Amino acid sequence: MENIKQIAPKKSSIKGKSGGNTYYVKSIFVVILFLVMIVIEVGNGRSYHDEVIGIISAVYLLFMRKKIERRDMITLVTLAVVVAIGIVSNLVSNLTSSIFSICVDIIAETKLIFGFFAIKYFLSDKEKQATINMLLPLSKLYTLAAFSCSIISLFTDIGMSGEERYGIPSFKFIFFHNHQYVAVYMLFFGVLVCNKKMSDTERKIYYALAIVSLMLATKAPPIIFSVIFIGLAFYFKKHDVISPGVMILGIILIVTLGWYQIENYLLRDDVPRHIFFEYSFKTANNYFPLGSGFSTFGSDQAARNYSKLYYQYGFDKMYGMTPEEGMFLSDNFWAMAIGQFGWIGSLVYISVFVRIFLTFSSNKYSNQHKAFLYAAYIQYMIHAVGSAILSSSAGLIGFMAIAMFTFLDDDTKKRTPKFKIYF
Repeated sequence: MENIKQIAPKKSSIKGKSGGNTYYVKSIFVVILFLVMIVIEVGNGRSYHDEVIGIISAVYLLFMRKKIERRDMITLVTLAVVVAIGIVSNLVSNLTSSIFSICVDIIAETKLIFGFFAIKYFLSDKEKQATINMLLPLSKLYTLAAFSCSIISLFTDIGMSGEERYGIPSFKFIFFHNHQYVAVYMLFFGVLVCNKKMSDTERKIYYALAIVSLMLATKAPPIIFSVIFIGLAFYFKKHDVISPGVMILGIILIVTLGWYQIENYLLRDDVPRHIFFEYSFKTANNYFPLGSGFSTFGSDQAARNYSKLYYQYGFDKMYGMTPEEGMFLSDNFWAMAIGQFGWIGSLVYISVFVRIFLTFSSNKYSNQHKAFLYAAYIQYMIHAVGSAILSSSAGLIGFMAIAMFTFLDDDTKKRTPKFKIYF
């Protein structure tokens, strides 16, 4: 079990009855934070709220550093090494002189990690469970509404679908983009998995509804999530760890399910994602060994300030990659990491995400709980091949949600019979 030291909350004298639930002030705060973030995603407005959350999370972790477990501290120090590599690269490459742009990009490429650990240590296991219980009614409503609308969208246009894939309109619900819909679903699906109030039968019904509406998004990440979750939920009933054979089978399955995207977005040499990977390798070689630095390649800030590299590479003459119309300029993540941090820095950066993933396998979770953590995290890693999901506000929702589900099942068996507020 994971031994995380938490500061014990002080109990207040405020008591009342509410169906045997226990509420915590910090849990209420996190619920409100999630709801605000979701509303912003629905509005699809440009803001720096996710960067602000990233900064606050980093400051919180700095003050709470003595409470952070050793393995997580190593991960955070590793992330700091990546930041140092990026800054050194900026000084060496001299491709941008905007300190503000560099700082914003630093926050953008680290905020998900800071947000993840901030939620992990901000909430105790009981507070995480209380937060999940508060979100359960909304999770059920979201699942029912998404399922109903996704089925209706198959037969008539109700303004909730995008382009067709496999002859099916790509469902995105009330959001502007599919990735926003899926990211928010990771929060609510996790609530369905980890709550202690639903019966097994009811839980399975909601799983089925959620998986159908997720797969109707017709994107590789939600399809891969659904298949991995179902497969691992059965597998973890009898096994604690994934065998090499299952890993190989999983890789084959992922490639098969994502082949449409692989063929159309990565293998064709005339599409932006392929171009970015090709030139990320060139950038890593040209600025060996530490890359070109923050705000210079593949990032949102590199697009907003139109990097000097883009002129050198002729991106200013390619559709969707010009200074005036740059809709494809930040539609990637791993290519950004390779270009900006170089071969060494990108490997160090990848190790940060790998270290987080490995914590899931070292803790004791129920089969469905563990299957969800694996499936949700893996789909984000795959999604980042062709999207900036790991530096987006939607991705931040997903990572903060995953952190909330890192409580240990053995620590959440007790229920408090009275309504209480803890400070």
